[in-house]
Amino acid sequence: MKISITASVLILAAGAVLGWHDRQQLAALRTTQKRLAAEAATLGISPDAALHPTRSAKRSIRVASAKLSTAELIEIAGKYHELPLLDSLSAMDPVDLKALLAEAATNPDLDERARILLRHSCSTVLANDHPRAALEIFTSSPELFTAGDRGRSLFLTALACLAKEDLTAALDWLRKNPQQYAAQAKGEIIAAVAEQDSQLAFRLVTELGLGGSNQAIGPIVDVAKTLEQKSAALAGLREYLATIQDEKIRGRVAEISIGGLSRHVEREGFESATRWISEMKFTAREFDQFIDRMNFPTTNGETGRWIEWLRESPPAEGTEQRIDNLIRQWVTTDYQAAAQWAMTRPPGKDRDETFKNIYSYWPEDDSAAREAFAKEHGIK
Repeated sequence: MKISITASVLILAAGAVLGWHDRQQLAALRTTQKRLAAEAATLGISPDAALHPTRSAKRSIRVASAKLSTAELIEIAGKYHELPLLDSLSAMDPVDLKALLAEAATNPDLDERARILLRHSCSTVLANDHPRAALEIFTSSPELFTAGDRGRSLFLTALACLAKEDLTAALDWLRKNPQQYAAQAKGEIIAAVAEQDSQLAFRLVTELGLGGSNQAIGPIVDVAKTLEQKSAALAGLREYLATIQDEKIRGRVAEISIGGLSRHVEREGFESATRWISEMKFTAREFDQFIDRMNFPTTNGETGRWIEWLRESPPAEGTEQRIDNLIRQWVTTDYQAAAQWAMTRPPGKDRDETFKNIYSYWPEDDSAAREAFAKEHGIK
């Protein structure tokens, strides 16, 4: 069966909105997504629009999708065609989807593989597109969902999607149903909220009683991609740390979280990154935790500036070792750039260490040039 562009766009959208615990499905669909994005592009459909459709675009897609009869859906499932199946299911309302889940459990025309595919597809659409209904069905008719880890994953996805739409409703549901994977459910809500408001997410960590759980805090830090998001996350983190009475737990949470916020900061470029770090007014301890996890670049022409910045920054534990490691990595990546930078530096440790590292990594089959280099720069 040839996949329509409607189906192509829909499955790209479906892949983009899968929850935290649907990563396995997302990985399985990634190859298909790339192919479908290329197909859409040849027909004048923007890949970005396909991957990140607006709510109105999603509604239009579903309206355009033809509703099929139960018999036709059973036939598609029997042929193991997941993409057109998801296309049609997304045009259905929660009542129809629940009825189809019940049909999947008893229809004699389905083999076990087709039965699992149909239940899986119905559950995925419910969890992502109709989270309130999914949670109601999960509570009242849990037997309709796939058992085991997949059932738990769909429940958690639905709760996360509801939290993005209506945090109060998600928290109310969780309070009324504390027995359902409580710790993981709380983590899902916090992760969903963090995508929109990291400071609120940190406050929820306290409200939901998760203590210093990395399961709750890790996602908040992970979703902070831009410098603006990192600023908000750091502000929320500082507020949260002030509520932790146990000094060891507070120190552990601070080290992991502040270090995590350093991830990819270097991609903003030296000027923007260092200006932002200055604006954050890190304490000496925070600064040390932050730069300890930084991934300093060695290929973009800014390595020397980072070394100079580290040298000029307030003293921090381990700075000397960080600079030595960075010089060593730089020399092995681009020794010519490292040598050019060293030539501009005044006599001293950084210049000497750079030349010594270049000398130590010099190819052994070029001993004459190696010794000439050593003589020129006083290396013994």
